[in-house]
Amino acid sequence: MSKTPAGQGRFKTREFWIRAGSAMILLPVTLLCAVLGGVWFTLLVAIATAAMVREWVRMSDANARIYAYAFAMTGMMLPVFFAYGGHWRWAIFTLFLVTLVSALERARRGRPWRAVGGLLYIGLAVLAILFLRNSADGVWRLLYLFAVVWAADSAAYIFGSQIRGPKLWPAISPNKTWSGFAAGLIAGTLAGSLTVRLAGFEVGVELEVLSATLAVISVGGDLLSSWLKRRFGVKDTGTSIPGHGGVLDRLDALLAAAMALAAFILFMPGVVF
Repeated sequence: MSKTPAGQGRFKTREFWIRAGSAMILLPVTLLCAVLGGVWFTLLVAIATAAMVREWVRMSDANARIYAYAFAMTGMMLPVFFAYGGHWRWAIFTLFLVTLVSALERARRGRPWRAVGGLLYIGLAVLAILFLRNSADGVWRLLYLFAVVWAADSAAYIFGSQIRGPKLWPAISPNKTWSGFAAGLIAGTLAGSLTVRLAGFEVGVELEVLSATLAVISVGGDLLSSWLKRRFGVKDTGTSIPGHGGVLDRLDALLAAAMALAAFILFMPGVVF
């Protein structure tokens, strides 16, 4: 009797349906807040930021005291607050200040660079997301980002588990395959182009290249998260989202792609609509 391929029954498992159920709840909430913008989107970002910071401290600092969590989580609200008001210099200044103080507090337990790396990465990505939403055509730029990242992630998960084949980077993420990567690259590029067309903008070669680049970068963000989890000896960054793990598990690809898109807009303004 032949063995059933591992990926064949994945969509019949309880874990898959829990994962799908969580996505069906989070997706409309996220889209609604993104479209409404203002205080609603900022509140959503603030909640996600606090959750990600908590997960980072928990994952990277096993001996952290309660005040380490409290300061990092509340301190990171300052950059979000200033970004909401459009005070970007103060947002960046307070981000570096909170990171510095967290690193000094962490230095007593060793390896302060972990506080610096994690908080700066999360903070810069969060500011990039707020920058995208608050810029001209911010709704469409944010929806474009969502479309590329979510399509790439979903296609990689679905097609990679069905087609399987050679592993992308087994030492870091044994479940990711080259077939999934290729499917994600194609899906992310198509989804980005479709979103831009729906927004009424012209889709050129530069935009398609950008979409493909963001899809690749989103995979890089996912792999970075997998590498960090292996380094710290944890399976997931948290347990707050059923079927997905933590908020960092769910947003790792988006964080990387958001920073890249914000950089493209700032330094190559003619490429992005």
